[in-house]
Amino acid sequence: MIENTLNSQKDVNQGLNYLSKKEKCLANLISIINDFPLPKRSSGFEALLKIIISQQLSTTAANSIWNKFIDSNLTSRTNILAANEQTLLSRGLSRQKCIYVKALANEDINYSDLAKKSSEEIVNRLTQIKGIGKWTAQIYCLFSLGKANIFPSGDLALQEAIKIIFGLKERPSEKEVIKIAENWDPWKSLAAHLLWDYYNKIKKKV
Repeated sequence: MIENTLNSQKDVNQGLNYLSKKEKCLANLISIINDFPLPKRSSGFEALLKIIISQQLSTTAANSIWNKFIDSNLTSRTNILAANEQTLLSRGLSRQKCIYVKALANEDINYSDLAKKSSEEIVNRLTQIKGIGKWTAQIYCLFSLGKANIFPSGDLALQEAIKIIFGLKERPSEKEVIKIAENWDPWKSLAAHLLWDYYNKIKKKV
């Protein structure tokens, strides 16, 4: 089976139409969305580096560190390899994150070839790198490569959104989310975008 992508507005519209018919809770979210633009994407080393830097940080903190990396011209594999630990620490990274970004830079990945592989193959390849877990690899597939059938079931915001729209008493486990998301195949990524959008709007109201 050919893996769907979210590379055009036509893809998005097709996916939204499918999800509207498949899941009433998502149909309700879709009905109140005026516009669902494609997320801006970048791929390759820089995109993956940014995701690693953002792990377990607030958006504000992650953006602050990333801007320091941009200002210091530390967004390429070559420059990360050349930078010493003190330089990376001074830009806001923890010692553990220093290890992770160095591990990524030490991998000679052909990102163009990687993008042509299936999501499962990409996740399997990236999770071999120290500091890249399943969530990070899935986020890369979803946001950077436009893979349409990825659902990061371990993402707390998605778990919380599912809890709210399904009226659950407790936040579902990763295993439970995997089961719920199966109903959104082959447009799981689009469902994730919808739920993130919903959760962010809920947070702003609180």
